[in-house]
Amino acid sequence: MDKKRCTAIVLAAGSGSRMKSGVAKQFIKLQGRPLIWYALQAMEESSVVDDCVLVTGAGDISYVQEEIVTKYGFRKVAAVVAGGAERYDSVYRALRFIADGGLKVPNRDGYVFIHDGARPFLTEEILQRCYEQVCGCRACVAAMPVKDTVKIADRDDFAIQTPDRSTLWQIQTPQVFETQLITEAYEKMMARQKKAALCQTGVLPQKADKSGKILPPLQITDDAMAVETFTDVPVKLVRGSYENIKITTPEDMAAAEALLRRRSARAQKAAMVFLICGKICSGKSTYAERLRAEYNAVLLSVDEIMLAMFGLYAGEKHDEYTEKIQNYLFEKSVEIVRSGHHVILDWGFWTKRRRSAAREYYQSRNIACEFHYIDISDSVWEERIERRNQMVSEKKTEAYLIDDNLSKKFEGLFEPPTDGEIDVYVRD
Repeated sequence: MDKKRCTAIVLAAGSGSRMKSGVAKQFIKLQGRPLIWYALQAMEESSVVDDCVLVTGAGDISYVQEEIVTKYGFRKVAAVVAGGAERYDSVYRALRFIADGGLKVPNRDGYVFIHDGARPFLTEEILQRCYEQVCGCRACVAAMPVKDTVKIADRDDFAIQTPDRSTLWQIQTPQVFETQLITEAYEKMMARQKKAALCQTGVLPQKADKSGKILPPLQITDDAMAVETFTDVPVKLVRGSYENIKITTPEDMAAAEALLRRRSARAQKAAMVFLICGKICSGKSTYAERLRAEYNAVLLSVDEIMLAMFGLYAGEKHDEYTEKIQNYLFEKSVEIVRSGHHVILDWGFWTKRRRSAAREYYQSRNIACEFHYIDISDSVWEERIERRNQMVSEKKTEAYLIDDNLSKKFEGLFEPPTDGEIDVYVRD
């Protein structure tokens, strides 16, 4: 299937009042570059995004065009347009610009990626996942399961309800939609908002709906609300990243600085080995691919070799072949690291003995290594197994079916690691 055109709307029209700074937050420097630079750079380097509409304050357009777009050479920024009083006003103006033919290459039948310019840690992997999902479901948003218990409070701040945490997601951006779908939803929403505002100010008489309620203007907090409220298209939640934070307060900026320093320090380290530890079907390979892209590393996978050599069935010698391949890849990883390249070992390291032996192997050769553990809840794990088995049964992926026999074998082998064994916990 041919790729459809994708236009990003990057929002940078906020005042940043909570930053306690005289400078709008999108222009505050993060490691020497304006905060908005990071989101635009992600779009610039993406194979998914074709062009970009940057929304900023009306008084900032000339500055943004000269000091951001031109200075840093953002070729995908097709236009800088003025935003509105509220976030949804800014999105609507960008959507109208697209619908009215403002882009050099029209985007009528493609997709729109709406992203907060104050989220500097957008990755190509997130963009790819969103594109893959929107092609099938028409509307999706980047999000992550909440980690903490959430309480619903009454007006006096007393807790009255504790929702099931497994059903709660923290919404991020980008939020991605068919161009026509989100445009039509916003048109209906803006008409509703305008009418409600006129009723409240007395310009129009206040008419009750069928239930007898006078409807106030909607409190619009994200773009998905427009689709949820004014269409019958469900919005799919797509995994973003816990690092995909929004910079709102000075504390957020400090966290962003620390995250960038950590990434920079790793990138400047001597070549090392990343060992991916986790349950079968926990998301190790997906995470390994993210590391590979981030560190330009060489990824070594036992499953990849086994599938290439034997297909899905290696017979009674499966474990013997697996052991030999692992030993070979250990040796090969040393060669690669000594040539100056990072290496990722993508297999489970299920037992404490294997983890200890692997660390000793590299320490004895003066090679730095890190264990990264994919730490997921049982409910998420079961969902991933079910999803993988479904894809295998539909022949959408070439992988091992995780049946009862394989599950029982795994349960007898896996030993959850202790803190002393793990360098980086990945809580997806």
